[in-house]
Amino acid sequence: MELNGLDLKWPGVVGLGTLLAVLLAYAVFRLMSRRQARASAAVANSSALTELPEYRRALRLHRIRMAVLASSAVLLGGAALVGAARPLDTTIDKPQTRSRDIMLCLDISGSMAAYDATLVSTFKTLVSSFEGERIGLVIFNSSAATVFPLTDDYDFINGELDSAGRALTGDPEYDSFFAGTFNGRGTSLIGDGLATCVSSFDKVDLQRARSVVFATDNHLAGRPIIDVDEAGALAKAKGVRVYGLNPEEDGADQEAVEMRDIVTGTGGRYFAMSDQAAIKGIVDAVQAQEATLIDAASRALYSDNPTLPITLAGIGLIGVIGASRRWAS
Repeated sequence: MELNGLDLKWPGVVGLGTLLAVLLAYAVFRLMSRRQARASAAVANSSALTELPEYRRALRLHRIRMAVLASSAVLLGGAALVGAARPLDTTIDKPQTRSRDIMLCLDISGSMAAYDATLVSTFKTLVSSFEGERIGLVIFNSSAATVFPLTDDYDFINGELDSAGRALTGDPEYDSFFAGTFNGRGTSLIGDGLATCVSSFDKVDLQRARSVVFATDNHLAGRPIIDVDEAGALAKAKGVRVYGLNPEEDGADQEAVEMRDIVTGTGGRYFAMSDQAAIKGIVDAVQAQEATLIDAASRALYSDNPTLPITLAGIGLIGVIGASRRWAS
């Protein structure tokens, strides 16, 4: 319910209180009428008294005081009712969220464990600063497995990244983390891993900043379903930037050159793991990618606002006390 632009949490209090006040006023009026009828008596030659200036002035003051007392009592009671109904301020909030999606894509072959653990730990510390970004995690070796899909449930993400960190640092209680990554033949099937990550982005009809953080030892052993260059072309076609982290120095071997060309072809960047600032560089590059701000659904925010009824009740109380004291005098 809205009362003169003021929302009330319990509007029924006002209606019920008003009804009771009307009934009480009617009962008092009937009682006073009966008493006045019983107490009335004819007085001879009273006009001489009522015509006196002092009498008229006293009667006028009496009526003014009674009017002040009645109006102040009504104001005090009405303000008390409105206060009891919990007046609220209503604000329409139109929040905006950042439409940035980040998929961590980790090669979990033996040589990558320490790097993966560091990368996971770094992203775990960043989650507290995210506002609307979605994170997902895919791991791969001879086959790829989704640990968790893109989500902005940061409590869930923190828990999953914590489990990933424990598994990657060798905690045997978390061996189940690697389930689903040994279903193929060979190791480090890079193309399959990258293609799975690129295909994990949803909401393809919306404009969003999409990034893959791709960490691999880049040593393919086996026959993937999708070659890494085909996976790179898929990323480029879908507008996904790939940020590659590779053990080899830039240009040190042909595999490193191919990896660099693939990730830079998507608009991403290539980092050598020997670079001490590689992981931080990836994080900075991903965060520097412009994220589109999107409007979320509007929502109404309510906050208590008792200022008006308290002020009116104070005025009414002052009027009641003042009028009563003068009447008593």
